[in-house]
Amino acid sequence: MASFLVPLICALLYPIGTLMTKRALVKGVDLWSVMAVNFWVMGLVFLVVIPFEVRSIPWALWYQPAVMGVLSFAGQSCALKAISAGDLTIATPALGSKVLLVALLTETLLRQSVPLAWWVAASFSFAAVFFLQAGTRASRRKTFLTLAFSLLAAACFALGDVLIQKWAPRWGAFHFLPAMALATAACSTVLLPFMRKPLLAFDAGAWKWLFTGSLIQGVQSLLLTAVIGLLGQVTLVNIVFSSRGLWNFLLIWFAGHWFANREREAGPRVMASRLIGAGLMFAAIVLVSLRR
Repeated sequence: MASFLVPLICALLYPIGTLMTKRALVKGVDLWSVMAVNFWVMGLVFLVVIPFEVRSIPWALWYQPAVMGVLSFAGQSCALKAISAGDLTIATPALGSKVLLVALLTETLLRQSVPLAWWVAASFSFAAVFFLQAGTRASRRKTFLTLAFSLLAAACFALGDVLIQKWAPRWGAFHFLPAMALATAACSTVLLPFMRKPLLAFDAGAWKWLFTGSLIQGVQSLLLTAVIGLLGQVTLVNIVFSSRGLWNFLLIWFAGHWFANREREAGPRVMASRLIGAGLMFAAIVLVSLRR
């Protein structure tokens, strides 16, 4: 049950965090600063689980969280770039293509069989990408960049999730995940020279959106990776998590104005196409639920 409910909660949290992050960008925070704060806050959030791990740390395997840190840094950087480059109703559901990649990697790296129903569900998620960009009025370059960065992020996250399931049991999830998060935060120090101005120079309004959005992203990331590290079932977890595209659409449609988001103004035709894409993601979840 946890492998279904936890990623569903994360799917609800994710669009709230991204809308807050997008709002911080609109209020003048540069992308490099957003990335840095996001990684540092995430690193701090992950530290809270360390007291719950009783196993010793296998120091000889130090390279594993280091590899995960690089993958997490690359994936989250691409995801934030996609969020800043285009509309959230394209970027967020497009990240659902991660599901198909996870299914492929589960079979190739973990040597685990994936049920046919999960393959069909993963294919629904992947097909949704094409509906997300159909009929959009945005420039082709803008749409291409949004999709390209979303797909790159999905690839990094997919490989990372499979490796968590493979490596975390040896460490204990509550040692491996903080080590991974700290490695990610360490990678983010390369962003410091690119910041447009010092972090403390941003006004309180911008900081409110940036910190709260990063905190929500950190919490949902911890919950999602913890359930994979503890329970496995990486394909199921990611199919359920792909519902974030649908929740993202509904949140923008009914409450986007709270975050100064104007994507609803793209028009009925464009939003209908994106709703079909998000709906395919939700169909994948129903299929997996019936299978279970």
